[in-house]
Amino acid sequence: MKTSTLIFIPCLFFISCLGGPASDNSEPSIKEYGQQSVAYEDLEDRNELEMEISISGRTQITSKKVHHLRDARTGLVVNSAEYPSDWKVISKPIYTIDQKLPTFLIQITGPDHLKSFNTPITYHVDYQDPQMAEAMYNTPYEKLVRPLVTPQQIFNEEVKARMSNSGFQYVGERERPEVTQYLWNKLASKSKMNSSLSMYNTEWKNPSGQKALASVSIISMQQPTISGNMMVWFYTVNYTFVDETAYEMTLERMKEATFSYAENPQWEHYVAQLAQQRAQENQRRMEMASAQHQNRMQARWSAFNAHQEKMKGIWAAQDANHASFMNRNFGAGSDTGQRQFINMINEEETVHNPITGNNYQVNAGSTEYWMDSEGNYIQNDDLFYTPNGDINLNNREWVKVKKAY
Repeated sequence: MKTSTLIFIPCLFFISCLGGPASDNSEPSIKEYGQQSVAYEDLEDRNELEMEISISGRTQITSKKVHHLRDARTGLVVNSAEYPSDWKVISKPIYTIDQKLPTFLIQITGPDHLKSFNTPITYHVDYQDPQMAEAMYNTPYEKLVRPLVTPQQIFNEEVKARMSNSGFQYVGERERPEVTQYLWNKLASKSKMNSSLSMYNTEWKNPSGQKALASVSIISMQQPTISGNMMVWFYTVNYTFVDETAYEMTLERMKEATFSYAENPQWEHYVAQLAQQRAQENQRRMEMASAQHQNRMQARWSAFNAHQEKMKGIWAAQDANHASFMNRNFGAGSDTGQRQFINMINEEETVHNPITGNNYQVNAGSTEYWMDSEGNYIQNDDLFYTPNGDINLNNREWVKVKKAY
């Protein structure tokens, strides 16, 4: 489950482009984000690329520079995007979901009091088999189990109160279909599973003349399991704050940065090799587990057979009362031919007990018979078995008897 899902998590970088700085803490306030330190910065100037932007009556000539998202484990660039050169972009790889495939926290600051960031990815699993879900609730992974929700529900749980506590008032929803479609196309090109992307954008204002965009993004993926299907889903929240006069221009630049996303072929090759290695390791573990299971089953079957053989004698001893009854009714002294005929009809044999000196009737078909002084007997087909050492037979004295006819 884990490998196939997390290979596609770098797609969330597109969603991260809509936001900026982030923290390892799950519930800081909006103001606290701006005071946090960052761990990684990798900017390259692109002075030769200039563009003219005219939005809301403002015209600016700006150059761009490239920011790389880099894997701290290998040093490889995962992907990159172009940002205005007057924006400061800082990123930090985190490995809370997969120790070899990072997700990124991104912080952007710039003119007009621009501040943008994304929250750490929150990961959940929705088991459609109720028994599997119940079983997972009693494991260390209990916190991961949660039914898939809508972005609006995440908004009500996390975003609404956070924005209100930071002095912002809700303005309304903001549709960004071109961005959503672009991100969906990227996700679909990476994932071969049944995947979906949901985004919910809301706009806010505060009395200080700032405007904000808060976006909730959820990616979900259907995955088959032994007991049915399960839904793997994760979400992040992206915040952008800027002066109201620069709000539309900033969103346009954010969109252009998103569309400038470029993958690193070396990283894609590394991820493909990692997936292959993990698939081979999973196959090896499955084969090992299968072999161990077969060995356990074989050992249990051998133990069962040995137990059955041992119990044959015990079960025969429990039928001794029946043998005594037959002896009283068809005891010694009968004519040999008649007795043999009766034995054939009743599927019995007549044996002589040297302890008592009497003959007894026993069920036919066993290799040998053992008797005690009371006429109780044991049928046995194991030539190495002796009941005198069997603690289940109450330490009686048993003697091997022979056929009388």
